[in-house]
Amino acid sequence: MMARITELLKALANPGRRRVYQVICRASHRRRGRGITVEAICRITGLKQPAVSHHIARLASVGLIERKRRRYWVLCTPSKEGLVPLRRFVRDPAGYPVE
Repeated sequence: MMARITELLKALANPGRRRVYQVICRASHRRRGRGITVEAICRITGLKQPAVSHHIARLASVGLIERKRRRYWVLCTPSKEGLVPLRRFVRDPAGYPVE
């Protein structure tokens, strides 16, 4: 379980990746879970498409976001279960074994 928490923290340690994650979460909240396109993320963050795609791939690999293909676009939404292990750890760090 600590390995999972470490991976989540590493993924969110990068400022650009954290910004992409924030944009995805905010857009999902505003759009009632419909997701946001990579193009829109690029426009909002000012990051280039390859950088955004790299960050999205990393966030998806640790389970923080989900990607859905809709015709020509990829829509990104935050995973409902993505931050659960981290929330549990923050609530009760003593409850986790030291590795």
